[in-house]
Amino acid sequence: MKLRTTLSSLLTGLALLAGAASAKADAVFQFGFFAPDLQLVSADRDVRGLRLNFVYGENANVSGVDLGIVNSTTGDFTGFGWAPGANIVRGDALAIQWSWIYSHTRGQFTGWQSGALSRVTGANSQGFQSGWVNFAENDFTGLQFGLFNRSAAMHGVQIAFVNWTDQLQGLQVGLINIARNSAIYPVMPIVNWRF
Repeated sequence: MKLRTTLSSLLTGLALLAGAASAKADAVFQFGFFAPDLQLVSADRDVRGLRLNFVYGENANVSGVDLGIVNSTTGDFTGFGWAPGANIVRGDALAIQWSWIYSHTRGQFTGWQSGALSRVTGANSQGFQSGWVNFAENDFTGLQFGLFNRSAAMHGVQIAFVNWTDQLQGLQVGLINIARNSAIYPVMPIVNWRF
């Protein structure tokens, strides 16, 4: 009997939260099992607060704390995102984006990104990438630390077994360092630089 009352109260509370969220432009709480159908707030709405994604959650813009197995934001993300599966942001991110497997921001990224595979697609990104494999497909300013680092243009430091950039303004430390515009040679062991 006590369990029924507790479950009933929990479901009523979630329904009230969903109703309050639908009455406002931005939801302060999102709980999703699998987007787009099995979540409290529809996928085309913004969340400013806490988003919990049991399996897969998706919303337009998210600000705040984003926790789940797979977190997907079709717009911009600001805040802290953690997922054992993936953090995917299709817009810009000003964030700490941690994942065990995959972290990806398609727009401009500012902050700390970590995952087995960390990937930034947007230009003018800056911060810290710490994954096994780090990709910055445009210019990146800051630090890349992992087993393999790749960037189109690096302004800062790359530390890995293999570092590779087309345009270096900074330092590479690793077993193999490739910088097409190096001050010495395009491929160097241990250290490579251009200042």
